[in-house]
Amino acid sequence: MDSGEELQNRTHPFRLDSEVYATWGTPIFLSMCFVMREELNGELNDVFRGTLEECAARWGLALHAYCLMPDHMHVVVSVQPRTGDFERFTRRLKCETSRRIHLRGFPTFGWQRSFWDRNARKEDDVRARIEYTLGNPVRKGLCRFPNDWLWSKYYGWPRTPTEGPSERRLRREAGPG
Repeated sequence: MDSGEELQNRTHPFRLDSEVYATWGTPIFLSMCFVMREELNGELNDVFRGTLEECAARWGLALHAYCLMPDHMHVVVSVQPRTGDFERFTRRLKCETSRRIHLRGFPTFGWQRSFWDRNARKEDDVRARIEYTLGNPVRKGLCRFPNDWLWSKYYGWPRTPTEGPSERRLRREAGPG
């Protein structure tokens, strides 16, 4: 593959089939990158979280977890019966978040053109994606435990405890203290 093909593949990541987005209950792991000169703060998190929750409710998606990092965001969602529209959710989330952040006086914010998505086929896949999402700031050295990171939230998964799987696992790995 020459460098032109590599660049094209990087700017247009593999997309799941539209059928996956429309399959009720299918968990989808979404990663979106952005550019922003400002550091994360409570005001920006409020905009991200509020917009995420509103768009999920409007477009029929159940939120399971999200994590806002300094240059990207991870979200684990699933499409709800009859009302779910993942593609509209993604478009509106990016559009509304940008608009609201700019209105708050942060003009340097901008989403990168595309996003990365993967679906989870087994229960273990869902738990692993939730753990990855919540554990991202721990792996990057930004905090010691997932609950220490102010810019993430575990909404729950129907078949996992409300504390979240990564919190227990990371607590065990860190040991006492």
